[in-house]
Amino acid sequence: MLISFEGIEGAGKTTQIKLLEDYFLKNNKEVLLLREPGSTGIGEEIRNILLSNNNQISNNTELLLMFAARAQLIDEIIKPNKDKVILIDRYFHASIAYQGFGRGIDLEKIDQLIAVTECIEPDFTFLLDISPEDGFLRKTGDKMDRIESSGLDFFYKVREGYLTIAAQHDYMHVIPSAQSSDEIHAEIANIIERA
Repeated sequence: MLISFEGIEGAGKTTQIKLLEDYFLKNNKEVLLLREPGSTGIGEEIRNILLSNNNQISNNTELLLMFAARAQLIDEIIKPNKDKVILIDRYFHASIAYQGFGRGIDLEKIDQLIAVTECIEPDFTFLLDISPEDGFLRKTGDKMDRIESSGLDFFYKVREGYLTIAAQHDYMHVIPSAQSSDEIHAEIANIIERA
């Protein structure tokens, strides 16, 4: 089972992934936790390049680096572990939202890369929805990386992109992040149990 979590910064993805991992472990399921970009040796190196404030990266380069890390993750970990529960912090929907809606890259180009890298459709995608202001309030005191430093207007576009994508896919579930973490987890577990 492949379950992805999406949302802008401060939405609470890390918390919900950990709670869902605990839920599956209590039900004797083998769980893999992954993040994008990252989770492979190559992916983590690409992540460092992408997030470093020392790098000036063009929009197309950013997109291609994201998909290079994703291709490695799919081939090295996701495809060989289809029998396990895979929980992933961001997946290909992030490229549609961030590089497509946020950076303004043609969505058809992104769709072509999704096909080339053979992105497997998730069983569930949970979009934790929060306003950019509230999301960054939760991250007060954190050092901002290159992408997080893109400004509120950028994150408004990303959020709108996520909501647009969610409206197009039955497997995507929008959950307001203003609730308590326990309420959000209960809603996620209920959606999975009902499927």
